[in-house]
Amino acid sequence: MTPANLVIIMSDEHDPRWMGCSGNPLVQTPNLDRLAARGTRFTDAYTTCPICVPARAAFAIGKYIHQIGFWDNADPYDGSVPSWHHRLRDQGHRVVSVGKLHFRSTDDDNGFSEEIVPMNVFEGKGDLYGLLRGDDMPPRADGKKLAALAGPGESEYTWYDREIASRAQIWLREQAAKPAGQPWVLFVSFVAPHFPLTAPPHWYYRYPFERIPMPKLYREKNVHPYVRDQGENTGYDRHFADEAAVKRARAGYFGLISSLDENVAHLLDAMRRDCSGLVLSNVQPASAVPFLAAARRLGIRTVDVGAPLLSMHSARELAHVDDLVALAEAVTAFFAPED
Repeated sequence: MTPANLVIIMSDEHDPRWMGCSGNPLVQTPNLDRLAARGTRFTDAYTTCPICVPARAAFAIGKYIHQIGFWDNADPYDGSVPSWHHRLRDQGHRVVSVGKLHFRSTDDDNGFSEEIVPMNVFEGKGDLYGLLRGDDMPPRADGKKLAALAGPGESEYTWYDREIASRAQIWLREQAAKPAGQPWVLFVSFVAPHFPLTAPPHWYYRYPFERIPMPKLYREKNVHPYVRDQGENTGYDRHFADEAAVKRARAGYFGLISSLDENVAHLLDAMRRDCSGLVLSNVQPASAVPFLAAARRLGIRTVDVGAPLLSMHSARELAHVDDLVALAEAVTAFFAPED
């Protein structure tokens, strides 16, 4: 079999229900819909963990977090366990990342041939607060900021996503053919629609409040005690004073999804004919966005762990695939470029 080339696009905190190709009439995602129409949309794809850092480690390694030891946002992947990046690089592929990794450090061998504008955890440590346990945990202090930043505008993350899209386009147009004949994988990892829920104005205002529904379970009283405790600890919801504040945040979230779709369009336009595979996935579900439900309900319902997963290839071609490592290896090893 002739090894093939592959582009993997990752989003973050992306609820799979909020895409046109999922049957959603509200959120505008014409380019993701185009990708789904030409290939396969997986309706039952799930992340291994509803928090960021361990989910990314599991995505890299292809195992559950209890099997690999990267448990928390303060326990980032360090390259010590072989990933699909290592395996494909060892088989002769160029494996290049562009954008957010949330690993420990660029000083580690994370398995990539090159890491372009990577984002890793803060100071190689990550979220140390998340390691704490106890019945008297003080609430987090970032809920007020989350509510305050929701709305139209730009953030460091929207600027960063445009830089990621730019760097990926340049690589596809100028580097993909060098050296000739060597297969490659380009892993493009965006931040959107991860909070802050500050969306570019040209997308934010596409979602007027009268069209935005309130979450079905918002501030539901009859919840599991774990859900209630988690909500009290994060403290997010108390800073959304009324329905208008919730809808402002939702408009920001939907606008970030459309902004992601816009960046994906640039990649689709730049993809070469010798790229035979493209996969879009999401490492962390939208349950971490508090106004979408009652709180961060870790592992309670499908909405917490469901993830969008799209592939250029047909369902028949991918019938044997049961995880993303197998998907990446199947596409790069067995699907030759089209003539």
